[in-house]
Amino acid sequence: MTAKTKLPATWLDARKVDHDLIGGAWKRLVYREGRPSETVDRAAYTLCLLEQFHRHLKQRNIFAPHSSRWRDPRAQLLSGSAWERTREAGMNALYLPTDPATLLGEYAAAVDTAYRQVAARLDGDGPAGVDEDGKLHLAALEAVPYPPSLTDLRRRVEAMMPEVDLPEMVLEVMLWVSGFTEAFVHASGNDARVADLGLSVAAVLCGHAMNVGFKPVTSPGVPALTRDRLHHVDQHYVRLETMSAANVALIEAQARVPLARTWGGGLLASVDGIRFVTPIRTIHSRPSPRFFGRRRGITWLNMLNDQAAGLAAKVVSGTPRDSLHIVDVLQSQRGGWVPDSVITDTGSYSDIVFGLLHLTGYQYRGRSWRIFPISGCGGSTPAPTTGHWIKPPAAESTSTRSPPTGKTCAGSRCRSTPAR
Repeated sequence: MTAKTKLPATWLDARKVDHDLIGGAWKRLVYREGRPSETVDRAAYTLCLLEQFHRHLKQRNIFAPHSSRWRDPRAQLLSGSAWERTREAGMNALYLPTDPATLLGEYAAAVDTAYRQVAARLDGDGPAGVDEDGKLHLAALEAVPYPPSLTDLRRRVEAMMPEVDLPEMVLEVMLWVSGFTEAFVHASGNDARVADLGLSVAAVLCGHAMNVGFKPVTSPGVPALTRDRLHHVDQHYVRLETMSAANVALIEAQARVPLARTWGGGLLASVDGIRFVTPIRTIHSRPSPRFFGRRRGITWLNMLNDQAAGLAAKVVSGTPRDSLHIVDVLQSQRGGWVPDSVITDTGSYSDIVFGLLHLTGYQYRGRSWRIFPISGCGGSTPAPTTGHWIKPPAAESTSTRSPPTGKTCAGSRCRSTPAR
């Protein structure tokens, strides 16, 4: 075959093909019989390449090397001589051995033992089972209708709930929680405070929360609710630092509620994103036809513990992969118990984030875990004895801590299991 010879459209030069991508049933189609020497089937190879691209795209393994946003995050890790220079110091700081074979062997043995124990407890006639190849199979859950007693209870509870305006509810909570209003200090650090600051702060928060501006919450006859006062409070008192400090007071107050302590002990948290359409152009809005249609939107990445308290949050541009921002949300927590375990949906899974959370003292779980118990069951983790903010040492292995005990539910039964 000479350089001047042109191949028919049916065939492709084999020297221009990445043969590592061709596997499985595609080999028979790409290297089909009767083809010319050193060629492959063009149509079969094209479809094989598209299938591989689509599969890796769904797994988010396609990257743009020269992009600051869409490049492989693993490319930013230290490697080569840079890693060798910091290897010993990094391993010592994390209390990890230089050779990972022993540590990985211990983890593999622990996982294998736990897997075999679970398989031995499963009933062959139940909804879950393990086949001869060691694969776990779960039967589809059937919908259970609500009993009449639950329907009647919901109706009676809804009838008992009073109808109140949002500003009234905010003011009442501010009276319950000591330290909430005091968290809003002047930007200059001056201790002088305006009269009825709590009323003005409540109006500003309601105006921002409902996205209605200050006009619906102003009252010319009340000095604390005039437009000038609200603008003054918004510019000098309400900012990220003061709202974070006020949120700490809310988290601590929520942890003292008996019902919240029944739900859990605050050691289990869930991180998930809520997507919003932004009607106006903002710096964080991005297009996403799947979620926003022809408009733009943002993602509010929020961390919620098993006591129904919001611990931390972050505004993310568009709809990126949540796992790339989970560490930022965890490290931005200001108050409350630092959770031992973190739950995300399976779409947010990432091996890198799994390792980072393990190194920082967290346990990473899939969405199959239930953060709130089923009706009639106990909480997922026990309530701590005190309300202080305690963070375990990052280098301490999670296997050395005494695991708390909680309750999980299977059908109508509750049983005590390790919460982690």
